[in-house]
Amino acid sequence: MVGAGTEYLYNLLVQLLGRDRMYGLEDPGYSKAERIYTLSGARCLSLPVDEGGIPLEELEPSGCQVLHISPNHQFPTGAVTPISRRQGMLRWAERETGRYIIEDDYDSEFRFTGRPIPTLQSIDRADKVLYVNTFSRTLAPSLRIGYLVLPRTLLKDYESRLGFYSSTVPAIEQYTLALFLEEGHFERHLNRMRVFYRNRRDQVIAAIGRSPLAGRCRVMGEEAGLHFLLQLDTSLEDARLEEAARKKGIRLSFLTQYERVPGRAGAHTLVVSYPGLDGERLEAGLETLAKLLVK
Repeated sequence: MVGAGTEYLYNLLVQLLGRDRMYGLEDPGYSKAERIYTLSGARCLSLPVDEGGIPLEELEPSGCQVLHISPNHQFPTGAVTPISRRQGMLRWAERETGRYIIEDDYDSEFRFTGRPIPTLQSIDRADKVLYVNTFSRTLAPSLRIGYLVLPRTLLKDYESRLGFYSSTVPAIEQYTLALFLEEGHFERHLNRMRVFYRNRRDQVIAAIGRSPLAGRCRVMGEEAGLHFLLQLDTSLEDARLEEAARKKGIRLSFLTQYERVPGRAGAHTLVVSYPGLDGERLEAGLETLAKLLVK
């Protein structure tokens, strides 16, 4: 199913799976999914995230029936769910009729070390995984094309209840993208972009290492995706540091800003989205940030 961005697809998912179900989401996590589910009338539950995603022991007692996760590169923590936990999640979904997993694979194409990680859907043998992805990260944010791959068991239900919807993506854009894929241009483009973003990431990390901030921070989760974490050595509260930086013209994004339950995200940890960083202003920004840490 093709739609103009993942937000549109989230709305379809609620209509398909039901507003009367409990949707479990990662905490800290992508807040827009919860907002859309809630506004659509669904109940949402926040589940904690550790270094491997949502722990299995949290699932059964939670009472959730639909699990929304990003197992290949969780946002914002960057956690990658190991194969044993993925298999456990699939077994959880299989234990009851009506349980499903929404796999949000928003930037898994950008992995810079090790072999590519198979999707959760590719090891699903019970038709329990609904796969969502978008071309916003791989091609351009302005290209509003997302897609949803349904289990075969849900296709008839979708067609009978939601098949009347017209596509929100113009046909000319779909045909153009299809041709781009069929002729192999997308794979070549991805390979070039992996090299580009790896170099950009290395430049940003090198700039941090040369800055006065070096020795007072630690880079984490840089192996995949288009963001990494930067843990700061400071006793200042995140809100206080964020406000001080804003007054200096620097916008900081902290891990704690993405938590729903206080205490679930590590303090003093920045979420660094490096593709859009201005290299010319980066060094000055790092120097200013280092000065703020000692106040």
